[in-house]
Amino acid sequence: MNITEPLGVGGAPQESWAAVQARFGSAHLSGGQLILVTDRQGERENAAYGALLHLPDETVVLARAFGPRFGPAGRRALTELVRWGVSAGLALREAVVGGPEAAELLTEPDAASVGRAVAASAPIDPGLFGGQ
Repeated sequence: MNITEPLGVGGAPQESWAAVQARFGSAHLSGGQLILVTDRQGERENAAYGALLHLPDETVVLARAFGPRFGPAGRRALTELVRWGVSAGLALREAVVGGPEAAELLTEPDAASVGRAVAASAPIDPGLFGGQ
């Protein structure tokens, strides 16, 4: 499994969303998964998210920079990320990964931690994140 260095800047939603757009634009990525990664279950209204873009040939790690914990810009970036995932043909999933493991996964990922996050992920409705 080819795992890239994290794309984006931790805690910087606009910069991180811009990095996703610059790398993938309007590419159609059917067969892949966008897995939102958070360290808190049941707290979407104040959550911080990173993500794994799990594609057939590589996994791209997106920095922990999305979601309400990063204010209005974080909410917008998360909504745009989810909308982009839908339009790119990605399956949308969410994984709750404990604190230290989540930090490691989103900063220094390895095949084992990515594999555990993919296995632990569950399908999500994009409407939960404003993505419809």
